[in-house]
Amino acid sequence: LIEVMANEKKVCKMLHLPVQSGNNRVLEAMNRKYTREEYFAKIEKARVAMPGLALSTDIIVGFPGETEEEFEDTLDLIRKVRYDNVYSFLYSKREGTAAAGFDDPFSHEEKQKWFERLLEVQNEIALALNQAYEGKIYDVLVEGASKTNPDVMTGRTDTNKIINFPGNESMVGNLVPVKVTKAHTWSLNGEVWRNENANE
Repeated sequence: LIEVMANEKKVCKMLHLPVQSGNNRVLEAMNRKYTREEYFAKIEKARVAMPGLALSTDIIVGFPGETEEEFEDTLDLIRKVRYDNVYSFLYSKREGTAAAGFDDPFSHEEKQKWFERLLEVQNEIALALNQAYEGKIYDVLVEGASKTNPDVMTGRTDTNKIINFPGNESMVGNLVPVKVTKAHTWSLNGEVWRNENANE
């Protein structure tokens, strides 16, 4: 998969690789068939093959029996990998699963605090990664008009970054060169890069 992504121009350089937890004991309790170390190795292999690769993941906070120290391992993993996006969820009990019968000594309120800490860490990382896009030009696949302004188009870079810029409906479905002018935590602002800007 990594080889195809690296060599196929039609495939975007964005990889979603769920991790769920950064602690090996919790991963085993989740019945995940990999370790933290094996996960890091896969990330490194992908990044060597595709410099500038964007990464996203899934994380469950507060799996039954997870301790605060084990949760800290997840925060450590997030800081080391530096994901562009993290889809995080508070554990919710599902009848019929093995985890539904596990002891769970921590309250929902405590887990909510962990969840909020994770969001804070990830938001800082996401903003920093997006700020690295400022001033650079990217081919953007235009998806349509902004929901709030018909004169603003929205599209995505090949690393799945959402970017908003002045434009019109004739651009929809096309690749348009856009210069990033401002980074936000969840999106970018830009302007269409035209030939007359070549000397800037």
